[in-house]
Amino acid sequence: MKKSQNLKFLVLSFSFAFCAFSFILSCFAEQSDNKYDLGKITVTPYRYEESLGAIPASVTIITKEDIKGSNAEKAIDVIRSTTGLSVRDYYGNGTTSAVDIAGFGEQAALNTLVLIDGRRANDVDLSGVDWSQIPLDRVERIEILRGGSAAVLYGDNASAGVINIITKKGSKEPKVKTQVAAGSYDMNNEKLSLEGSHDDKFTYWLDIGRDSTHGYRKNTFAKNKDFGSKLEYKFTDSVSMYFNAGLHDSSFGLPGALFQHHIEENSRQWARYGKDHTNNKDYYLALGNKTDFFDAGNFSVDFNYRRKDTDSYFPTANNDTMRNEIRTYGILPKYVLENAVLGYGNKMITGLDWYKVFYTSKNYTPPNDINLKNYNNIKKDSTAGYIQDELSISEQLTLVGGYRYEAARYAFNYHDVTGTNPNRDTKLKPHRQAFNLGVSYNYQDDSAVFFNFSKSFRFPEVDEFTGQNNASFQQFINTDLKPQSVINYQAGVRHRFNDKLNNSLSIYRMKVRDYIYYNPTGGVWGFGENENYDKTVHHGMEYHVDAKPTDALGIFANYTFTQARFDGGQYAGNDIPMVPRHKLGVGLRLLLSDDLTLNIIDTYMDKRYFINDQANAVSRLNGYLVADANLSWRRDNLGITFGVNNLLNKQYSEYAVYATDSSNAFAWDKAYYPSPERNFNLKVDYAF
Repeated sequence: MKKSQNLKFLVLSFSFAFCAFSFILSCFAEQSDNKYDLGKITVTPYRYEESLGAIPASVTIITKEDIKGSNAEKAIDVIRSTTGLSVRDYYGNGTTSAVDIAGFGEQAALNTLVLIDGRRANDVDLSGVDWSQIPLDRVERIEILRGGSAAVLYGDNASAGVINIITKKGSKEPKVKTQVAAGSYDMNNEKLSLEGSHDDKFTYWLDIGRDSTHGYRKNTFAKNKDFGSKLEYKFTDSVSMYFNAGLHDSSFGLPGALFQHHIEENSRQWARYGKDHTNNKDYYLALGNKTDFFDAGNFSVDFNYRRKDTDSYFPTANNDTMRNEIRTYGILPKYVLENAVLGYGNKMITGLDWYKVFYTSKNYTPPNDINLKNYNNIKKDSTAGYIQDELSISEQLTLVGGYRYEAARYAFNYHDVTGTNPNRDTKLKPHRQAFNLGVSYNYQDDSAVFFNFSKSFRFPEVDEFTGQNNASFQQFINTDLKPQSVINYQAGVRHRFNDKLNNSLSIYRMKVRDYIYYNPTGGVWGFGENENYDKTVHHGMEYHVDAKPTDALGIFANYTFTQARFDGGQYAGNDIPMVPRHKLGVGLRLLLSDDLTLNIIDTYMDKRYFINDQANAVSRLNGYLVADANLSWRRDNLGITFGVNNLLNKQYSEYAVYATDSSNAFAWDKAYYPSPERNFNLKVDYAF
């Protein structure tokens, strides 16, 4: 009871401070004719363009100017300082990383849906999202929608929020752009892109590139080769078509976590597993058309295909070689009607989502990798129907409501070549519903308040069902694992005083039922198992302010409060591991001259419990403050940027686990994934 009262007091106190702060600033803020109109900013989290002011949810837009002003080398680096998001990069090279919204801890990557131009980037297994498949120079903007309201339109994995990455497309005259970069740890990359349009009907964007690094730690190398294309053709004013395709070829090391004695005996940069590595080949095709019937709405169909082959080798750890293949097919028809209803503005979207996934995992005996030990073939079908309606009661007041029903079907076929485990054939047919009710009120042209009530869900990933051991130490398929459901309440305000000052505040409460997590002491023998925890509760508050005191100076600051706890059961009242209670971000952009800009971003992350420490039994992972800075010079078509990451040379870890140490009689201890120390990069780009 005391904890609940403290939380309410904190929220109320902060809300009061926000109101007082807003009132004081509004008294002194100079009015401007150049207002920032929320109604003129269009975003696409609803599978169609929508004005920001009409969305009853917490939304952040990261623009191409924000990307240019950052020190980011990967797409995931851009969102590190974003309000409400926690980024964990295990090896510091972007290959194995996750984004946490609303405090889902180890399961964060499985509860945040990542889209690339509306195409799902989440994998069907526990690998989550491969952020290295998204070259940063291809990104136009990133839209972040917090909360479960988007689950109506996107379904599975959208429990905590959706990150939609919009890539660039061609425009105007043909343009060729080159980019080269070099930096610490032998980092280097080269990019080449071609864009343009023809007769305002055909637009094209093509790019090719490679990047590589030896990494901060030994065996944290990463090598990537990428190709991407984005073609659009407008046949008439009402009929258009697009075709996107891409290839991502990568290889990266798997050095493993370091226990404290490893660091003391060697160093933070040592690799526990010096030769373990993974090879990936990931390619996709996306094709779609849109037909506009004008007053009768528009209809579109998207077809997409993706194949990802992953080969993982563990010669140092002496584990089985794993070869996985994932093939995903998707057909997504939708219909959008924008027409008045009873004199009120109205926009309705309805559609079907059909996905079919073939997942194959094969294990081979090292070191020759010739003898097949076992294989697992899993088919997953999902079919969903959805409808959402947006009613404009007036120019200021918008109501949104939607519903989704999604049914999945898993078919498991496990075969053990060695005869150690019995073969298994099992089928499951889970289903879940999602809904969204929201209201947004624009009390002035450039400011709005909103409230949202939603339900979202997550189906278990295919390999969360497998790999368990029964009482006879035989592998089995855990058919007792249930889908997860989330009820979310969210309220907030976006207020802009003028073109020099704006801020936003949002609060939320999530109640998660059947929370899917890995219990390290679960299972018949206590060796660990994926399980459902009855309930967890997540509270949060997010505040962001942007100020531009002068034409040469821009400042931002944000604060995130997150409280994610187990509700009842074995770990009642304990914090979910790897969730920081507090996060702060501060940034400065200073125009030193017409051509020269200085950017500085500071990010503070609070202490967190180690992964697997649901009991909160050991001390927490230290918090950290990291500062990044860059100096950017640009004139006409030439740009040069020099950046310094971790300016203060802080020794810290974004990720850590509590696990058994095989080199110490299997005793449980803390293990770290050390993050890079101070490092540098230099980037040059030229367009002609």
